[in-house]
Formats: sequence, structure tokens, C-alpha cells
Amino acid sequence: MTDVQETTARGLTSAQVRERVAEGRTNDVPRRSSRSAGEIVRANILTRFNALIGSLFVLVLIFGEWQDGLFGGIIIANSAIGVVQELRAKRTLDRLAVVGETPVRVVRDGDEREVSQREVVLGDLIALGTGDRIAVDGPVAASRGLEVDESLLTGEADPVHKAPGDLVQSGSFVTAGSGSFTAEKVGREAYAARLVEEASQFTLSRSELMSGINAFLKYVTWLIVPTAVLLFASQLSSAGGVGDAVVGAVAGVVTMVPRAWC
Repeated sequence: MTDVQETTARGLTSAQVRERVAEGRTNDVPRRSSRSAGEIVRANILTRFNALIGSLFVLVLIFGEWQDGLFGGIIIANSAIGVVQELRAKRTLDRLAVVGETPVRVVRDGDEREVSQREVVLGDLIALGTGDRIAVDGPVAASRGLEVDESLLTGEADPVHKAPGDLVQSGSFVTAGSGSFTAEKVGREAYAARLVEEASQFTLSRSELMSGINAFLKYVTWLIVPTAVLLFASQLSSAGGVGDAVVGAVAGVVTMVPRAWC
């Protein structure tokens, strides 16, 4: 008999709970509603657009006056806008994730108490009533007309009657009756946690417009090199100095990048 099956109607003892917490057998699943702050900053700074403008900006600082490189400010503005907007969206999603967490009623030392979903441990006896969301997976220990809506998991709209021994899964909720079940799968092993982890993998949305812009910008990147060489040669013959020729070539090339980006 496993330690999960040893759970009685009195639930776990405080000592058992502390033991499971120390072993990490809790329902503490890291919330990840989007990319991390570091990933957001890197994604908005390390772009092809910033690389092109940044390279031209460095050339102007080396061969010309800093006043000629004011166009470099677009790198800061472009990156800052993207970072701020995505961080605000991330903060909103994180708050919604916290608000969406409902407390769980567990039986410990023979007493029923409310704990957060993250405080549920393996083997906890969880009490269920009408309207309760099921936070983890496990077999039903007691049923008094217990019916569960599993439409989010199976697509079946009709409530399912649960008898002792039947499995209930996270992501479903009680529509009628009451009962209790034993937490057999918690944390990342719970069904809903696995679904959320798969669904929350960050992927960039694709559109024909963005794909066209990125493709055009890639072609322009290759065209900039011969264009810059030709502009440098023409500026060198007329300006007479390498520094002036570089600044003149950059002035002509830099206008190509924003147009391709926009």
C-alpha cells in the first residue's frame, strides 16, 4: 500500500505534511504566463533592425561627429516601447493568474481547513462541494451524489457521476453533490498543469504582413553592403576625406532601413 492510499478520513497529520513539503511533493507549479523579463528585453533589443542601425551609428561615432548620429536614438525608442508594452502585458497576465487561483479545502489532523492550491501536498484528503474546482488529480474517497463537469478535459457536456475509487482530474469542477478525494498527482504531474505547460509555450504569431516585412528587410540587409560601398566611393571622390565619405555614405544608407522596417 502506498503512502497515498494510507490517507484516512482524518487526512494527513501535520508531521506528514511537513515531511512532504520538505521532500518537495507539493502542488507548487511555477506560474509562467509569458516570456521572462530577461527574454523580453533580449527579444526587443537583439533585432535585425537594431543591429543595422547600431552598426551605422558606430561608424558615425568613429568617423564623424556625435551630432550626426542622433538617428541612433531610434534604437532606444524602438526597444523601450517594445519592452515596456510587453512587460505591462506580462504583469497583467501574472495578476490574472493569481486572481484565478481559488483556495482548496483539505482535511488535516481530522479538521477541515482552507489552503492555497500551492500548499496542497501529495496524499492530502481534499473536500469537494458544489462549485469547487478540482486542483489536482486523484481517486474519489467518498461520494454523496458527487457529479463533475469534465467538459474542459473531454469535451463532454454532461456531468459525470463519481463513485468512490473513480478518478477526478484537475481542470474539472463539481456541479452537484459533495465528497472528497485523495491527491495522487500534484504539481507538474497533474493533468491540468501538463496542459497549461504545453499551451503556455511562447511562440511568435505569424502573419503575411510581418513575414513580408522581415523578408524585405533581410534582402535590404544584403543590398546595403554594395550600396554603402558605391556611396562611399562617390562621397570619397567628392568630399576628399575618409571621415566625410563614411558619414555621407551612412546618411544615404540609413534611410533605407526605416523604410524597410515600416
